[in-house]
Amino acid sequence: MSDKQYGFVTKAAVLSVALLMYTTATTTPALGAIAKAFPDVSPDTVKQIASLPSLMMIVGSLLTGQLERFMTKKAILYISMTVQLIAGVIPAFYGDMTLILICRAFFGVGYGLVFPLASSLIADLFDGRERDTLMGLKSAVGAAAGIVFQMLGAYLAVISWRHAFLGFLLIIPIFLMILLKLPEPDKKPAPAATDAASQARLTPATWYICIFNLFYNMIQFSFMTNVAIVMTTGKIGSAMEAGMVLTAFTAAAFVAGLAYGKVSQVCQRYTVALAVGLVGLAFLVLLNVDTYVMFLAAGALFGLGFGTYNPAVTLLLIGTAHKSAATLALSFFVALMGVGQFLSPIALGFITKTIGFTGPLAAWKVAAPTCLIAAVVLTLLIAFSKPKSTGTVHM
Repeated sequence: MSDKQYGFVTKAAVLSVALLMYTTATTTPALGAIAKAFPDVSPDTVKQIASLPSLMMIVGSLLTGQLERFMTKKAILYISMTVQLIAGVIPAFYGDMTLILICRAFFGVGYGLVFPLASSLIADLFDGRERDTLMGLKSAVGAAAGIVFQMLGAYLAVISWRHAFLGFLLIIPIFLMILLKLPEPDKKPAPAATDAASQARLTPATWYICIFNLFYNMIQFSFMTNVAIVMTTGKIGSAMEAGMVLTAFTAAAFVAGLAYGKVSQVCQRYTVALAVGLVGLAFLVLLNVDTYVMFLAAGALFGLGFGTYNPAVTLLLIGTAHKSAATLALSFFVALMGVGQFLSPIALGFITKTIGFTGPLAAWKVAAPTCLIAAVVLTLLIAFSKPKSTGTVHM
């Protein structure tokens, strides 16, 4: 880690990178208006405007780990922001559905480039409690940014669906902030330059965490995909109420991000287990309530777990890899996270059908016990293992 002390402006520049992770939310509110503008295009194709960047994010995040071998992190950020800006804004001026989807694919690659860097920059520039606090603030900033970008997109879409794509112009001030105020981290010395040594920079623990996160995201993502369906099917609320539950989730994730530094100080190595347990408890509540208020409460509980898990597991991952390989580890981590989210409805659909669970709550009947059991197993693993060093989170 760097021994330099950075002030508020530099920390703001580092956290501004996290804003780029949520720009894609700008177009989500415009999907209905886009569907009306293209009546001959199937709804599933229109939905790809939102889903395609998440899929292409996998490609972008893997590219980051390779590009870092011969480019600086700021150079990769410049490429990412340029691609996001150009591909994001083009549909605002012209293009049919084919061109829009092509632009969204390129946008997704640029979008994926930034994901590993948002965390690795914090790990490179800060250490100790300051690093933990900033990692939590990254999650909080991201949660707030998701709300802002979504509201901006909704406002612009009322004017015209094409105007929603103008929301990506907000990348310009972020670009300037990073250009002028973000320091380039010191290059970390790598091990001997043999292929075997290069691979050794990622330990078995790195891969265990990446694989665990894949399956975890496969499970937890069912909250996002099912909450509106469960509420409307059960006559608990409309799309508006479902949106408020998701807002409660985002607000709680914001609070969890702000509080992460203190929570991790109290819970130490058990922070990840606590987060997974909170998510499992939220799923359990959702299985046993049928009122809008309780769905809001469950959404907030889920948000607390979500907002705690992200910085905790990221710091855990970074602690398992060689210092020179933090970005490489995060690139695989993010790619497998994207795979887990993409496979979530497919895998849970297969599991629930095999077990015999039916109905809108079927996926949550798998998610609740799985997360709660995982929290118990993690707690036991941590309790019977020794930390490698003080002040670092390890399993």
